[in-house]
Formats: sequence, structure tokens, C-alpha cells
Amino acid sequence: MDSEAADTRPDPRVAMRERPMILQQYGVVCLCVLINLIDGYDILALAQAASALKREWGMSDAALGTLLSMNLIGMAIGALGVSPVADSWGRRPAILICLLFMSVGMAISAVSGSFLPMAAGRLVTGIGIGGMTSTAGTLALEYASRKRREFAASTVAAAYPVGTIVGAYVAIAVLDGFGWRGIFWVGAALSALLFPVAFAWLPESLDFLLTRRPKGALKATNKVLKRMRVPQIEAMPDLPDASRQGSSVLREVSQPFHLRELAKLCTAHALNMFAWYYIINWGPPLVSLAAGLDEAGARYSAWVSYGGILGGMTTGYLCGVIGVKRMMWFTMTALAVLIALFGQFTGNEQALWIVAPLMGAALFGSATANWLTIAYAFPPQLRATGLGIGTTAGRIGSIFGPMVGGILLDAGLTVGAVCAAMAVPALLSAATFSRARRIEPGK
Repeated sequence: MDSEAADTRPDPRVAMRERPMILQQYGVVCLCVLINLIDGYDILALAQAASALKREWGMSDAALGTLLSMNLIGMAIGALGVSPVADSWGRRPAILICLLFMSVGMAISAVSGSFLPMAAGRLVTGIGIGGMTSTAGTLALEYASRKRREFAASTVAAAYPVGTIVGAYVAIAVLDGFGWRGIFWVGAALSALLFPVAFAWLPESLDFLLTRRPKGALKATNKVLKRMRVPQIEAMPDLPDASRQGSSVLREVSQPFHLRELAKLCTAHALNMFAWYYIINWGPPLVSLAAGLDEAGARYSAWVSYGGILGGMTTGYLCGVIGVKRMMWFTMTALAVLIALFGQFTGNEQALWIVAPLMGAALFGSATANWLTIAYAFPPQLRATGLGIGTTAGRIGSIFGPMVGGILLDAGLTVGAVCAAMAVPALLSAATFSRARRIEPGK
């Protein structure tokens, strides 16, 4: 077929996205959901073990805050290092590599006997989680139909709190009998078990194959199209001007048009994650300390996660109905208010059972809206890289959230005063995110 004929051939992605989703598409989304579920378990494993670990090792709040931040440093490295790989070499190999990092990192944490090995284990785990944050959600978004894109992304995001619920119940079950190490061993096993499933069933992204054109792209594309029950093609459709074959991901994303947007999104996400990771990491140990029971923090975390599931999925649906930016403003403002309220009620068990699910809804609802804001600011061939760079900036902010929280608490400030201060960056983040562009059509 000559090039002129090829250029008039419809893009197969359009056929897949304009029809109702079929079982194979749901299967890809479900795999991404399972991956993010394990992310949720792994990222809060140390928070679940924090009270027991702190007591056993005699750590200060500042030392624990540093350990909590090591996972976030790893996530920054993973997001920056793995996301360009996902846009250059493919979503599938990036996801498989991340699963290996997560399993190895959790195993290192499980056998650690002092601060440094635990820090190393959390760093390695964080690298896997950081790379997965942009890649798994991107793949789900790309395989969903146009009408279900926001909901698919929010379902993947909602798997994160499901993972934290699993982690909370595992913590309650194993802390007495097996100690804090059992929490990490279960996490290592989950990633190891999912790896062969993902290896066998996870397809490559059509967006990647059709825009990056790796060797054998036509054959690989038709293999995916056959699996997705879309008519196969005889030649690759024309490339967009911004994504000519052989062009570098870093060269494309370095254009002034994209750099200006990256600066804006990175600032917004760093502020957001500063507040987000302060409250999600310090919430459980602060509740445990106030109650005098290790299990109290795990129960609080579970209630946050229940709210997170509902909040994340509801936000994803409403993003497609009333718009991403409106939902971003609502969820970020609610998050700021709830962080401040948490500081006033850490010792009030009845009030916490109201604050906790609302906190979860605001946390994971805002995560969904902010993720979509960044994803829609970039074309498909740069989506994972844009998300990765934005996520890296967020991880830098997230590193300092728990650390600053620990330092302020060690300095003698009240929990209420610290939480009130930590609510301010959430409002500043919303104001900055509101100025983001949108390349993808929609609300």
C-alpha cells in the first residue's frame, strides 16, 4: 500500500475508543487496578509498621520521618527515570521492571535489622512505585473507551486505597503474631505473584506502538488489534507532526511550549504532595500515639481508605460530567480543611471516624483530579513523560512533607498547629493547577 493510501486509513485507536468497551479492554484496566492496589499496600507498609518499629528500634520522630521519606525519594527517582522509558521503550516493559523493584525492595525491608537497610529497602520499593504511578494509569487511560476514560483512571486510582485497606488488615493480623516484618513479607509476595500474570497478559500500549514505531511495530500493533477485536491494518497511519519516527522524547518535551507547562504543573504537584504525604504518613502513628494502641492507627488508615475508594471513583465519574478543574478545586479545598480539622481531633475517637472517611475521599478524589489534569496537558507520545516529570516534582514535595512534620513535632509544636500549617500548601496547589492547559478534548 502506498503512503497516500496509508495516510487516509482511519486510526485504529478511534475505532476502539468510540465503541463500548469489551472484555479485553476491561481486562487491561483490571490488571492496572491490581498493580495500583499493590502500590497502595507497599507505600504505606512502613506507616502501618511505624509504631512497633519505632518502639523496637528506639527511634525519634525525626528519624522515623526520614525513613518515611526514603520511600518518597525512591518514588521521585522512579517517576523521573522510568516514565521516559515508558514513552521510549513501551509501557509494558516499564511496568514489569517496576514490579521487580517493588518485590525486591519489600523483601529487603522485611529482613532489615537497622536504620540503613530499612532505608535502602524503602528506596528500592519507592523506585518501583514511582515508575508505576504514571505508567499503569496511562495504560488504563489508553485502553478505555472515550466515555469511560476518566472512570477507568479513577478506578485505577481507587485501587490505591484498597491496597491500604488490605495493608491495614494485614497489619492487624500479623503484628501480634509475626511482628512488623510480616507486613513487608506479604507485600513482597504480592508483587512476585503478580509479575507472571502481567508478563503473560499485559499488552503494549497502542498509543506507544503507533506514535513511537519501535522495530516490528506493525506486527505488534496488529497482534494487539486482533486481541482487542479491532480490524487489523496493512500499514501504519501517518504520524503527528510532533512525533516523527526517531524523534527523542526528551527533545520533544524540552520544547518551550511544554517546558512552560511543566514548570506550572511541577510547582502545583510539589505543593499538593507536600500536604498529601504529611497527612497520609503521619496520620496513623499520630492516632496510635493518642490512643496508646498500635492497632488504632491501622483502623484509622482503613477508614481513610474506605472513603478513598468512594471519593476516587466518584471524582473520576464527576470529572467526565462537570469537568476536571471544577472537581480539582472542590477536592483540594476539602483536603485543606480536613487536614486542619484532623489536628484538632486526633484524641477524639468518635470524631475521627467521621473525619477519616472524608479525609480519604478528599485525598484520593484530589489525586484523581490532579492526575487527569497533568495527563490531559500532554499529547499521547509524551503523556507518560509529562506525568513522570510532574510526579517527580510531586515526590520532591512529598519527601519534605513527612520530614518537616517530624521536625515540627519534635520542636514541640502541637499537632493542631502543625496540621494547620500543612493545609496551606494544598490551597496554593489548587490555585496553580487551575491555570493548567488541556490538550485532550473535553471538560
